Amino acid sequence: MEGGINDVLLNKLFEVLHGNIAGFVNILEVCKNANPQPAIVWACSSSVRKRPNRSTPPASLYAATKNAGEEISHTYNHIYGLSLTGLRFFTVYGPWGRPDMAYFFFTKDILKGKPIPI
Repeated sequence: MEGGINDVLLNKLFEVLHGNIAGFVNILEVCKNANPQPAIVWACSSSVRKRPNRSTPPASLYAATKNAGEEISHTYNHIYGLSLTGLRFFTVYGPWGRPDMAYFFFTKDILKGKPIPI
């Protein structure tokens, strides 16, 4: 992937960084000062764990931002006592979902009145 400093692609890259890291920290900052503090549930896709262990670099920038979110969560829990639960979804659904995923097959069968194989 090539691009200059003013390239639209580069701007999109920084949007991902800002949204996934700074946006998450902004939410945690508001929650740590709330009284009572809310319990927080946050989520990301399973693609962040395409590495055998924490010493292996993340598979993508998106994965790195989500891994950073996990570390930030641990820190806010430790320092401020925030109750945080991270969920990791195993598939993405919607227009960017992979067509070979089960929910596409299930939906097609349901719409055709066919039983869903288990």
